[in-house]
Amino acid sequence: MADDENAGPGRAPALEKGLDILELLASQKDGLLQKEVAGMTGRSASEIFRVLGVLERRGYIARDADSGRYWLTLKLFELGNVHPPLRRMLELAMPLMETFATGSGCSCHLVIRHNDGLMVIAHAQPDAQLMGWTVKVGAYFPLAVRYASARMIAAFQHDETRERLLSMMLDPGEDPSDLRRRLARLREDGFEMHQSGIAPGVTDISCPVLNHLGVAAAALTAPIVDGLIPPDRQKVSVLPALLATAAELSARLGAPRSQPTT
Repeated sequence: MADDENAGPGRAPALEKGLDILELLASQKDGLLQKEVAGMTGRSASEIFRVLGVLERRGYIARDADSGRYWLTLKLFELGNVHPPLRRMLELAMPLMETFATGSGCSCHLVIRHNDGLMVIAHAQPDAQLMGWTVKVGAYFPLAVRYASARMIAAFQHDETRERLLSMMLDPGEDPSDLRRRLARLREDGFEMHQSGIAPGVTDISCPVLNHLGVAAAALTAPIVDGLIPPDRQKVSVLPALLATAAELSARLGAPRSQPTT
């Protein structure tokens, strides 16, 4: 049956075959014969014959002339290193953050996990801002519960990773129950507005930046000095703008696109 006969809305059968083959070969250190590729992908040899040929011609796989086995080449590795993850995130984030800062009148910063701590990798500030709380790019902080970015990144992880981060955020012997409940609430709300745990008189608004796996690759946080922006405007103006910015960046990183809500 032709590929287009199997295609439904949003489907690309030929592409799916190619991706299935690449993912399969990536897990096979000794390579596979054509019939083995067919069997392990649940397809007929005739179905994958042309796809194997295209992948070989484009350099993604190679075929041993003697054994007939197919191998994954280093082309995917080379492509991945054209845009290293951090540089790619910055390229995507900065225009969005600058648009947020200009439109909202608030600064914002982007934080990632780095080793066992947090690192600020980007910062945007409106040109007209005379006063505000800013964080230096490159600043490194411990993964501690007092930081809004730490809470946000920990909340949006798979269970096992979240538990490991939770244990790092607490003092030895401290009961994790309260923090578990707090992180669960953050996952439910999708954001946090809370008085800063490190800067008196500052309200932190923080949102997760999700990757293609649906976990937080970063946290986007806007620190607002009390009195500069009224609390009602923070809720109805700044928060939706920050949510939309984080959602757009998440989508560009491969996360499923969803409508930000307050």
